[in-house]
Amino acid sequence: MTTFLALSAQAADGRGETLLKKADEIRNPSDTFKMRVEVKTEDGNASYEVFVKGKDQSVIVTKGPAKEVGRNMLMLEKDFYLYMPNLKRSLRLSLSQKLTGQVANGDIARTRWHGDYDVVVEKSDSKEAQLLLSAKASGLTYQKIRLVVAAATGRPLSAEYLSLDGKVVLKKAVFGPYKSLAGEERPAEIRIEDASGKSSRILILSMEKTTLPESFFTQGKLESLR
Repeated sequence: MTTFLALSAQAADGRGETLLKKADEIRNPSDTFKMRVEVKTEDGNASYEVFVKGKDQSVIVTKGPAKEVGRNMLMLEKDFYLYMPNLKRSLRLSLSQKLTGQVANGDIARTRWHGDYDVVVEKSDSKEAQLLLSAKASGLTYQKIRLVVAAATGRPLSAEYLSLDGKVVLKKAVFGPYKSLAGEERPAEIRIEDASGKSSRILILSMEKTTLPESFFTQGKLESLR
């Protein structure tokens, strides 16, 4: 059985922040990057091209299935918009709403934790650290997350997405396998399972650093992206 070591509160807080920042650096290769993503669910597959700038700006371009093409999405801070081609306008949604299967909008649009959450090291040993993340503000994808990372590197291993009181596990996630993406080993798959046992897989097919102007991250841009 794994034996976890107790840390002083001050040391644990500092270590938790360091590990969370490392976890973000592993999942995000630079301030601005793009990736091709496929989501596999029990009801079918969907593919997206995702553009990320900083922590607060993302554009998700729907590439398939064909009937969904044109339904592009924009995240600005914690505001999330879905462009509806048949209405020729955008609807405002939340990051926690379902994108497809067990995957929420924010699972793809908002990929950083550090700065969004207060972190407490619940337990730790030489191999793993268990962190409890509590949202600093409302409107995030999840209000509480129990995240397990590699103790030496901060590599995300698994997560439980919890209810507001932290007592109920709403979803579970497993990060990996890891593959070379944008020059480093990063999780190429995230498997998300809900409380009923249904699961979806987020496959990161490619990832690369890029540069994008601020004008790319506007509602007006959503209509023209294919």
